[in-house]
Amino acid sequence: MDVWGSMASQSSHTLWILGGISFLGLGLFVGEPSLAAIGLAAIITAIAALSVPSISIQLVIWSLLSVSLAVVMRGMVPQQETDFRRQVEAEVTGVIPPRRYGEVAFEGSLWKAKCQIPDLEIPEGEIVHVVGRQANTLIVLPLSFFEP
Repeated sequence: MDVWGSMASQSSHTLWILGGISFLGLGLFVGEPSLAAIGLAAIITAIAALSVPSISIQLVIWSLLSVSLAVVMRGMVPQQETDFRRQVEAEVTGVIPPRRYGEVAFEGSLWKAKCQIPDLEIPEGEIVHVVGRQANTLIVLPLSFFEP
């Protein structure tokens, strides 16, 4: 039994390296940072396996590294931009009273809208500029606000 145990611990680092390279390559090919994190964790575990003979401790090291690296690598992936960077027009379909919400037609859908200037009322039928968004509410300004 002792011979098998020592052979398993000596070859475990080779298996960790092969698995790590496989997952790292797959993660880079597919573009999924979680797979690359699993591969990178396996390669680091292979280095640890040279001095840690216990397979169960190696699995714990690999598990903790996989989760930690996946979280870090997910944070490095650029997120889709959700802010409006251009001014676009919408039509007021329900009066937007001062300090309250109204309704606008924007890109073929009805949206809840609020005027950026709190004391201003925007009547129904007026065309407005969409200047921002907060959750599911568009922030708007009337076209007349932009005219000199």
